[in-house]
Amino acid sequence: GLIELSKPGLTSIPVTVGTLLEDRTAWETLYNPKLQPDSRRYNIEHMKAYAAVQHDDQSRPFGIHVGSLYGSIRNMLGVEAISYLYADDEELYAEIIDAVGNIAYSNLTVMLDSGLRPDFAHYWEDICFKNGPLVSPEIFAKYVGPQYKRMTDLLLQHGVDIVSLDCDGCIDKLIPIWLENGVNTMFPIEVGTWGSEIGSWRVKYGRDLRGVGGMDKRVFAMDYAAIDKEIERLLPLVELGGYIPCPDHRIAPNAKWENVQYYCDRFRKVFNK
Repeated sequence: GLIELSKPGLTSIPVTVGTLLEDRTAWETLYNPKLQPDSRRYNIEHMKAYAAVQHDDQSRPFGIHVGSLYGSIRNMLGVEAISYLYADDEELYAEIIDAVGNIAYSNLTVMLDSGLRPDFAHYWEDICFKNGPLVSPEIFAKYVGPQYKRMTDLLLQHGVDIVSLDCDGCIDKLIPIWLENGVNTMFPIEVGTWGSEIGSWRVKYGRDLRGVGGMDKRVFAMDYAAIDKEIERLLPLVELGGYIPCPDHRIAPNAKWENVQYYCDRFRKVFNK
């Protein structure tokens, strides 16, 4: 429902200039009817068939995607409109979040009831930028936190205790909200301009916080010595457990392929002693 300004040759994120979700009428006619749980949405027999054989191959972890409780709404409205909506119509703001949460919960219930037994569950959000969240943490905790909690409680009832979340940007102010509501694995951990790293998070939140990413991929443009230094930085964090160090997002164009190979080889030798 977003109206975006797109320019030829532009490779960055398009500029949002409007949305079809302008008011309650648009919500009730264009959006809400499509966000209602319906048995016709689900190929239950396919899920049951996969559940019957999923444990035949134990060589890889099995995960399920459990939705997006705020990022998907941001994709409907754009950052500016979703920010104004809370001030202009708090009731509609809450109603939209509840509707998205309800269908995500319904989807998860169907998957688990089919017999699927995931090793982990994964959300997508992308609701932060380099200076912090694109939503007030207090508002996020109040309206979105409970939606996570009921889903992670359901996952725990089925033995799933690893719940990961993909959110770009500086996520520090949202981490405690996710942890309190059962989301315990952060991805990516962007070294970036704001220097995210799991070490300081672990000091603050303990071993309950897990993570994937946080490897400074800029060393791929340097030399073997720089890669060795980065591995030494990561080693004590890996030894804590619950952390997989890998490049976040795409590898930069100036990376040297032999450096990527060297990192992978050294990684295996150092971390698999």
